[in-house]
Amino acid sequence: MSKMTTSLTRALAVAAFFALPCEFSMAQSQEDLESSLRRAQYLLMGTTPTDQDYATWAVNDAAYRSGVRNFINHPNFYDVMMRYHERVLGVGLPQDYLEELMRDDIDHRTNKFAKISCNRSSAVDGRYRCSWSSRSSGSSSQSSSCPLSWEQAVAVFWYPGVIAWVCPSVAQACGSDLSRCFIEYEDQNAARNSELGATEIFDSTSAIVKSLSRQPAGLATSVVVNNFPYTKILEPGLFAVDGAIAHLYRQIHHFDLAKLNLPTELISLVDKISLTDTRFRLVNLGNSYEQAGILSTFGWLRRYEKNRTRANQVYERLLCRKFTAELPRVFPQDPGNLRTTPGCEGCHATLDPLADFFNAWGEGGELYLGRRDPVATTFAGQSGMHLADLANIIRTDNAFGSCTVEHVWAWLMGRKFYHAEADVRAALTQYFVTTNYSFKELVYAVATHPAFTVGARSDATVGDPLEQPPLGEPPGGGEPRPCPSSVSFAVDIQPKLAQCTNCHGAASAGRQPLTTESHWQQWGRQAVNMMASGNMPPGQAGPPQIGPVYELKEAVRCWVEQNQ
Repeated sequence: MSKMTTSLTRALAVAAFFALPCEFSMAQSQEDLESSLRRAQYLLMGTTPTDQDYATWAVNDAAYRSGVRNFINHPNFYDVMMRYHERVLGVGLPQDYLEELMRDDIDHRTNKFAKISCNRSSAVDGRYRCSWSSRSSGSSSQSSSCPLSWEQAVAVFWYPGVIAWVCPSVAQACGSDLSRCFIEYEDQNAARNSELGATEIFDSTSAIVKSLSRQPAGLATSVVVNNFPYTKILEPGLFAVDGAIAHLYRQIHHFDLAKLNLPTELISLVDKISLTDTRFRLVNLGNSYEQAGILSTFGWLRRYEKNRTRANQVYERLLCRKFTAELPRVFPQDPGNLRTTPGCEGCHATLDPLADFFNAWGEGGELYLGRRDPVATTFAGQSGMHLADLANIIRTDNAFGSCTVEHVWAWLMGRKFYHAEADVRAALTQYFVTTNYSFKELVYAVATHPAFTVGARSDATVGDPLEQPPLGEPPGGGEPRPCPSSVSFAVDIQPKLAQCTNCHGAASAGRQPLTTESHWQQWGRQAVNMMASGNMPPGQAGPPQIGPVYELKEAVRCWVEQNQ
């Protein structure tokens, strides 16, 4: 267990991290630990503990904390995070939305349909055949065929265990594994419910629409499992690809990738990733004014079709706020400008300027054709014009961190914060920001918090929910992390000094030795400032927010403050 997690536990107590009676001690009985472990493992891994798990992780408090850390770093956590973000961000797209990605206004290329229909023949030979689909009727009937003696056998890309028989024209156009063409299956219901890579049943449209609808959740999940700062989910230019989306981009008959000006990193990934790889990979498409991570994914823009709807969902899902106002007794026949109309301005004075950030994206089915020029607008007291501006406003607002804490708390605790738990939310938000927006550390903090471990999770009704903090406040991590009640040089600092003694050893030439307690008494405050700025030890990529250097800095800072 890292020093950070140990320090967190002590810091939370010092900082009035929880408003619970003193009898709720961290020292729990075996029965409490088993109950906590069962809840944590089910929520973080989707499994229930075995007898061996209980024997390993429920023997004492330290073992339980190690177990939680193990769950967060387990491969199952990816699937848990996908389900979490699907719920928090929302998913779901109608099948016909995919047709918008095939229109020639995207890359000015016509004749984009290269579809083949596959099914198992009812003839005597029972062959699995793929033939050109009919474009005129819109059905999956075969529009061309060839003599049986001409048919070639190919191993299909979606299920290599199946051999498909195709005409030479199909093999030439679609490739040796048919991956350069869209696949249609006769039974659409069966195709929608089939598992990729597990059966010969496959339909390109069903698989791609499912992935596109989950793309916002996949992008956020990839940020979490790679332990990137959670603010990265709104990073302009960040994109996420899985096997099905890569299959879409491999369709040379649908897209001319050169005309889409895609970076070589994405093109290389598209060529390598397998259809059956359902885990999303992050790709940086380069900074763009009109991109903002999850907010510019096809799954977000088409699920929330209108700019006001998009703005409303940002307000609710990322900032935990709702637009509510007293309705006028009589609605005006022509309300005019809703931002100033009595009875309407209460919401629209904020909603409509927020919606203006999406102005460059079309609405509904006009996602690409309906673009308008960006306009100068404001939100939370800050000005901007583009979607990237909105992303930066949100990422630097304390409400984003606080809202993320609210979502994680509600997920793990099964309820909202009580009004009396304002200090808990504030401390969690500060810790979230201090750890450089590490979502994993936030999950760990909640799953090891006494409110979770004492079994209070079952109370799902909150009669006095905590109000949201005001918009426009800077992130809550500006204050230093609370210090433990006692810091020992021998216990908390000496074991970490290997990070410094390579340059500041006893025999170091031209540099102040930092090997003894007396050295740190004299130079500790200066060393803290150098570590905080990222200049010590050499090679830091900026001020440390998490990790061994950060832990040493905090230990020395607290030790110096307590001994000055």
